[in-house]
Amino acid sequence: MAKLGDAFSDDERRKSVARRLLPGTVIYLELKFPEGPRSKYLVVAHVDDECCTFIVNSKISRFIETHATLSVCQVRIDAARHAFLDHNSFIACHEVWRLSTVGVVGELIADMSRVKGPLHQDVLNEVIAAVKRAPTLSPAEQTRIADSLRAPGD
Repeated sequence: MAKLGDAFSDDERRKSVARRLLPGTVIYLELKFPEGPRSKYLVVAHVDDECCTFIVNSKISRFIETHATLSVCQVRIDAARHAFLDHNSFIACHEVWRLSTVGVVGELIADMSRVKGPLHQDVLNEVIAAVKRAPTLSPAEQTRIADSLRAPGD
């Protein structure tokens, strides 16, 4: 079955993806894990040559739960305000996944339905707070990501 995005040129799709690939946007991509590739929701945290993202997990791992300094960096994302989710999940704000922006844009152009939409503002505010608490991120990285996630004029 043809997708609506197929009706547009590569250049038009590239421009659309560039407009939508913003901090606070959720995307759905395949990631390579040691146990094999899996598709995951990712929250875009910062975009330049790299697309810095946070992974969305269905549940908080036992390791993270037992380490208070990491568990406070997990932000609940609710399915009620994020229609692309089937169930409530958690954004792991303690670990940045760095992806090639060129590669991310290429994947999103190939399937524009992988751009899922923005985080609700309340959740976005919680992500910013969690980033500022993350002991695994340097102060410079915390500031860069928090500044990227804040709406212009905040």
